[in-house]
Amino acid sequence: MKKRGITVVLVALIAAIAITLLCGCSSYSKIRRAYEAEGYSESENVEEYQTKIVEALGEDFEDVCSVHLMADGLKVALILEFKSTQEMEDAINESESLKGLISDIQKSDYVSGNCVLLFYTPLTDAADIFKSTK
Repeated sequence: MKKRGITVVLVALIAAIAITLLCGCSSYSKIRRAYEAEGYSESENVEEYQTKIVEALGEDFEDVCSVHLMADGLKVALILEFKSTQEMEDAINESESLKGLISDIQKSDYVSGNCVLLFYTPLTDAADIFKSTK
C-alpha cells in the first residue's frame, strides 16, 4: 500500500512538472502581459492579414508562426510567435528577410524566447517593452 501511494505521488509530481514545462515553452504570454501593462491591447483584426504578412516575408512561415499585433492608438508592435525556439532559429537561418533584421539571434534585442519583434512604431516605447521581456 505504501509503494502504491508513493507511486501515485511521484506520477502526480512528474505530470505537474511536465505540464509546467510544456506551458512555459512560449514567451508570448509574458510579452502580451508586458504590453497590456503599458496600455496596449491585442488587435483581433490581424488574423485577416496574417496570411498576407507571412507571405510578405517571402518564405512559407504559415505552419511555423503566428502573427500578433499589439496596439495603443498609433503605437504598434508586430510580433511573430514561433511554435518553438528551434523552429524560430531554423526560420531565421533560412530566411534572407529575417537574417537581415536579426544578425545574431542570441544577442538580438528583437528576439525574446520563441518570439520576434518584426515591426514597431519608431519613437515609441514599443521596442523597449519587448526588450524588457528578455
